[in-house]
Amino acid sequence: MIVRIPQRTQEDCAICTVAMVMGPPYSYERVLGDSAKYPKITSNGKFSAWWEIYFRDEGFDNIYCHYGGLYALERQGGSVVGMLGMDIPHLNRGHIVAIDELGVVDPADNAPDHVPLDHYVWNRKQDGVVFHTEWLAVRRIHPERLTRQDKDLHEERADEPV
Repeated sequence: MIVRIPQRTQEDCAICTVAMVMGPPYSYERVLGDSAKYPKITSNGKFSAWWEIYFRDEGFDNIYCHYGGLYALERQGGSVVGMLGMDIPHLNRGHIVAIDELGVVDPADNAPDHVPLDHYVWNRKQDGVVFHTEWLAVRRIHPERLTRQDKDLHEERADEPV
């Protein structure tokens, strides 16, 4: 289950959402510091989703999925979480939230810890929000777990007769 990290500024929803999706030990402060290593704008002046590379660098699998796949998260038992972007036309800005098996975790001020996906989407659409057609699925595999799994696998094989 994702633990909510509230925004500190109007522009840091991505930092909060990345930290929420990655979970401990990835705090707001760690992700904020780490994000400085990644370009935010491409060479042709477009926004860069720097977190895609950050996830990979930190040992997390991630892939973009069609919007309808969000509803499968509740069957993943927390092993897959996600990030969903949206445009807020009347504010001329975007926003991004975390999603897990319990629903949406919005880092915005005064948002509750979890809101069921259907309720969140319905409420935001009433406000004129336009959701992106794809969301980023992230498999929460921490590098420490990968190292432990590799070690355990190696030990099992070492016990097998040759």
